Amino acid sequence: MATSIMASGDVGGEAGKGMAPEEARALYDDWGDGYTTSVESWGYTMPHEIAAALASLADDAPSFSGKILDAGAGDGLSGRELRAAGFKNADITGADLSPKLLEIAASRSVYDQLKQLDLSQRLPFECESFDMVSCVGTLTYLAPSSGVLAEFVRVTKPGGHICYNIRTDHKLAWLETEKAMVANGSWQLLTETEPRPYLPNNPDYADKVLTVISCYRKTV
Repeated sequence: MATSIMASGDVGGEAGKGMAPEEARALYDDWGDGYTTSVESWGYTMPHEIAAALASLADDAPSFSGKILDAGAGDGLSGRELRAAGFKNADITGADLSPKLLEIAASRSVYDQLKQLDLSQRLPFECESFDMVSCVGTLTYLAPSSGVLAEFVRVTKPGGHICYNIRTDHKLAWLETEKAMVANGSWQLLTETEPRPYLPNNPDYADKVLTVISCYRKTV
């Protein structure tokens, strides 16, 4: 069931509205064992690209020993790519809504901690807990009104980095929040890519639904 929903292009529901947490949890718990095979067959490269973006912002990724939050860690593809990008000595916390995906993520042995949580709620971390936040392919399921971006800023240390991607069919819904947070001094936009392939080998996405990667620095 989950793969057919994903292929339909309807994952995340109406742009700006997100998806009910219980619906998203059921979707990914059901998909669990087949998730990696599905997304890799569709040419999904966002875990690699966002990990590379964060590594480019670090002074020296292999010597980086700070803390990274992988928000929406899924089955651990993004954590695997963070390690592959050079973050061998980082303390990485993976967080996701789906117990099934977290079980698979644990088997990859790339996280120092794993936590089940709902990103639409206040994050259970102290202010300024992390040096970096990575969020791969997850904002589709959330609404800007959830306050998730403000929460990313809250848990990031001053001068720390936050990188995430948003599908082009959802990007417009997030623009007002992103710009308001620049205007109020919460963060500074460092880089934002042109729209690029999201699931290029999935015929329902291909060149119809692209994605944008954005990287911010928390204002000191």
